Amino acid sequence: MKAYVLSILGVTICGIIIDVIIPSGKINNYIKSIYSIFVVAVILTPLINFFSKGKDFTLNYQDYAVNEKLLNFISNSKVDALEKELQQALINEGYSGVDINLNFSLENDEIVYNSCNVNISKLVIAEEKKHINKYQFISGVIEERTNLASEVIVFDE
Repeated sequence: MKAYVLSILGVTICGIIIDVIIPSGKINNYIKSIYSIFVVAVILTPLINFFSKGKDFTLNYQDYAVNEKLLNFISNSKVDALEKELQQALINEGYSGVDINLNFSLENDEIVYNSCNVNISKLVIAEEKKHINKYQFISGVIEERTNLASEVIVFDE
């Protein structure tokens, strides 16, 4: 209580000094407004301390766990989107009917691609692309976007 009385006394003395030092005019109104906010904060401090007594407002982050279902849903959505992106990239290059299935795992909440299964049983190649090695080209597109090695890309016909 003694500290509260001293703080009110200090605020009052500061108010008197501000009133004497600051000249009248527009700036005086702004300073008095800021000072009023400061006075209200000093007066309300004991009330805030009184009502928050015994309550702990700190957050303990160990109490919160990652929602595994949500994390799996998001990861699967990202992988599905990448599979569709790869298929669209191949269509744009003249290779339609390719079905891509990426196999992945989660390590430290990050997606790590392990392997890729590519079904080319319904593959249709544009006429101008028939002379290109389809396995190398499709592997190159997948490697470029997933950083997978060509050894883990498996083709099914």
